Amino acid sequence: MDTPVSALKVLKVKYQHEWSCDIDAQVKKTIYANHPPKTWFPDLMTRDNSAAPDIDLYVAGFPCQAFSSAGLMKGFKDKRGKVFYGVCDVIDVKRPSAFILENVKGLLSHDQGRTFDTVLKTLSGIGNGAYTIDWRILNTHDHGVPQNRQRVYFVGIRTDVLHKTAKFTWPEPIERPSIEKFLDRRSRVPTMSDLPPTSSGTAHSNVKAALKDLVKAGSDPLNQPFVIDCDGTAGWGARMEDRTPAMTCGRAAGHWVTNRGRRMRTDEMMRLQGMDEKGFVQDVSDRQLGKQIGNAMSQNVLERIMVTLLPAAGLVPRRCALHDRWQAACKAAAPKKRAAATPEAGSRKKAKTA
Repeated sequence: MDTPVSALKVLKVKYQHEWSCDIDAQVKKTIYANHPPKTWFPDLMTRDNSAAPDIDLYVAGFPCQAFSSAGLMKGFKDKRGKVFYGVCDVIDVKRPSAFILENVKGLLSHDQGRTFDTVLKTLSGIGNGAYTIDWRILNTHDHGVPQNRQRVYFVGIRTDVLHKTAKFTWPEPIERPSIEKFLDRRSRVPTMSDLPPTSSGTAHSNVKAALKDLVKAGSDPLNQPFVIDCDGTAGWGARMEDRTPAMTCGRAAGHWVTNRGRRMRTDEMMRLQGMDEKGFVQDVSDRQLGKQIGNAMSQNVLERIMVTLLPAAGLVPRRCALHDRWQAACKAAAPKKRAAATPEAGSRKKAKTA
């Protein structure tokens, strides 16, 4: 969904969107409706990187299925796992001042850590050590948005452009806000009969069982915001209070919100990825948009990384102080201890589709 471009806009950094790349035609429709690049590449693995426009900043989330516990864990033996080498090739050929890469936490433990070692060695070997590499596991819920989403982020800054005084530092965790701030206002208190339809057998039984378990444990799920991953195997789906389990492309229909008696809406899912749905143009189905939101990088995390990365790589003027709105919001909310008014539904535009 090109959340890196959205992050630059929020940070008020001047940029030129040279190109984007994705093999999914539905993704292309979303990006062209919101962040049209000068050039589109349909497949990273067939692209001639030497012919691609020069870039200063490169951001990529190489496919996670090959390293995720939700996939087959084949690593680099998986066709999707090999995309990592395509990512490295474009960095080597175009030599941007900085790059940000993202993948699932499972990358660290895959093949007893050997896969992760290969990733680090490959990145460090680009240009015989042309980049200063750092990495860290960041959880979206530690950075101003209540989604439990652990991802490993890699940052590389070309050593010859490293600023002498502006140092890159990873963003420190901030207090997690209530999920109520990110959900549409509820119109009524649901009942225990508000369940997914029986035609959605797995989701129906999972929500029904979870509600009974929560009540038995002394909770009030009809008034407290519990979020249930209702589409997973019975007994394995996560349930969390006042935050959401990770959203993924496999959960395109949205998790279940107990004190709303419904699934999460796509505008809520966008907010829980740090995105602003206002002004967003939807040019795909809700199902496709749900997949794309689950596959996207968390915009709040990218913004906070860029606050110190861009100055350290000399990509903004020396005296340019980038504003960390997530930290500012946390500080502003601290004395009040009250949740902000929840947003209204239906503030997003839908594009006409052919």
